[in-house]
Amino acid sequence: MIMSQQPPLGPPPAEPSLVEAARPQPSQGSPVLAAALIALIGLAVVAGLVIVVAGERLFGEIEPPAAPAAGTSVASVGAGSGALAARAGAATAPVSVEGAALAAMPDVLVTGADDPAAGSVAPTLRGTDFDGNPVAIGADGRAKVIYFVAHWCPHCQAEVPLIQQLINSGQKPDNVDIYAVSTAVRPEGKNFPPSAWLDRVRFSPITLRDDGGSSAVLAYGAGGFPYAVYLDSQNRVIARSAGELGIDGIAQMWALTSDSA
Repeated sequence: MIMSQQPPLGPPPAEPSLVEAARPQPSQGSPVLAAALIALIGLAVVAGLVIVVAGERLFGEIEPPAAPAAGTSVASVGAGSGALAARAGAATAPVSVEGAALAAMPDVLVTGADDPAAGSVAPTLRGTDFDGNPVAIGADGRAKVIYFVAHWCPHCQAEVPLIQQLINSGQKPDNVDIYAVSTAVRPEGKNFPPSAWLDRVRFSPITLRDDGGSSAVLAYGAGGFPYAVYLDSQNRVIARSAGELGIDGIAQMWALTSDSA
């Protein structure tokens, strides 16, 4: 299983020479120059903190502006087939979320029996794929794995081809369906539009387009990317994962889903 290494917390200590240079010297320079140097050092420290905080986002996590509380009934968004229609090829599209939102994903790679969402019925997602065809992901008597992926996320770029490799090699269990949700779209990000990226790696699972507010992933607990939710045949949560698992880890989670179907 592959995880990015966290950078050391806090900014590196300031160089003594810079600190000394910032201190007022009675024999040279002016108070204005000294103050300017101190201000520059302060800006450098703040910049270092920003870089560290950004580096701690191991899986390209999104910050949900207003995630629904666990167990909250989520009303359908844009009910009716006309409201859910969207231009084929668009990066995002309206999504209907029906049912109670899942609890937020814990800060772990793979959840166990203590997952607050374990056993919960996942909400049904309705929307469209990149060609505008209707997509429904919900209770249909089949176990399933849903991957929430972001086109700009380097961990998704590493994991998605491995998912496809397992499918191509016939290692997907017959009683498990694989879905994907393209979410957290950023037009300025790498691999935009997401449809082109997924086509390039020949990703075959049915993929639903999330809306511009990332409603689908927020309703499912919004874990770090790539975020996966493993469901039994009754659409109940078996486990969840956030981040790269590697090809062996993916296969193990598929086997767990198959055994729990």
